[in-house]
Amino acid sequence: MGPALAVLLFVFGLFAIIKGGDVLVRSALDLNRLTGINQVIIGATFVSIATTLPEVFVSIFAVARGNQGIAVGNAFGAMITNISLILGLTLAFTATTIRRREILTKSIFLLLTTMVVFLFSLNLLVSWYEGVTLLGVFVAFLLLNAHESKKHPEQLCEINPDYCAPGRSSWPKIILGFIAGQVMLCVGAFMLVENGEELANIFGISETVIGFTVIAVGTSLPELTTAIASIRRGSGGLAIGNVVGANVISCTLLFGICGIMGDVKGDSLPLSRQTVFVVIPVLFAMTLVAVLPVLFKHRAYRWQGIAALVLYGAFVTYLFCVQPL
Repeated sequence: MGPALAVLLFVFGLFAIIKGGDVLVRSALDLNRLTGINQVIIGATFVSIATTLPEVFVSIFAVARGNQGIAVGNAFGAMITNISLILGLTLAFTATTIRRREILTKSIFLLLTTMVVFLFSLNLLVSWYEGVTLLGVFVAFLLLNAHESKKHPEQLCEINPDYCAPGRSSWPKIILGFIAGQVMLCVGAFMLVENGEELANIFGISETVIGFTVIAVGTSLPELTTAIASIRRGSGGLAIGNVVGANVISCTLLFGICGIMGDVKGDSLPLSRQTVFVVIPVLFAMTLVAVLPVLFKHRAYRWQGIAALVLYGAFVTYLFCVQPL
């Protein structure tokens, strides 16, 4: 396969996986309109998960194919992309006052789960029982998220007015939407992993680096769209809260599933020393830059965005210069 075809198929996979997540979100909202299920519950659970589905499906397909490098790179890469590149871009152009309650719980959850993953990774493996523990944390986070959303239901509409817009729904439309969304996610994930491996071979780059950079940035585009929309509506706290929440879900759901799948295939999810002792501390430092000023000053500053972008640029430079992870 030539480079041009590999790039074309990679881009097609990226489009399919992002569109698939969007179709699933809209199908869930149609289900809400038709059945009367609490919209806040739908938004705080399914919509929250849907924005991270691209990362989830890519990592699952990668582990299933025995390519743990892309799985680990995509998982950590997506979190670093969210907290530095995406949040950095939004904050670099918009300083905003934040309501502390919008991000307090999510920030504490993210800092704690990052520390837990670090502790689990000290033996350079994520085992099945550690994966089960992370999935338990994931469920607890969703329940808490739903509880907080009940107290502030207006936040769902602030994130995206489409979530609260009236519309007509039918069972055939909902079922077709769920099926189409799942198919697009599966096809997109397969294309990304398959052609990510091919691009790594063509350009002589580590597959893990591909996962950390190109795939991670691509699968994080839904979070970028949501963050920009929130900033434009003057909901800066929601922009930060959504990115932090997405990282909690990625940290718990991704490593939970991948840890269990790795054991089912006969081996725990392996992590390199670079990943454990360089990448995770970098992720933790980036998270502190993003959330500490907001927690203590109730404000997001442009310097946070600039600092996050500088850290991201330095991290990507490190990846390409050092390799292989």
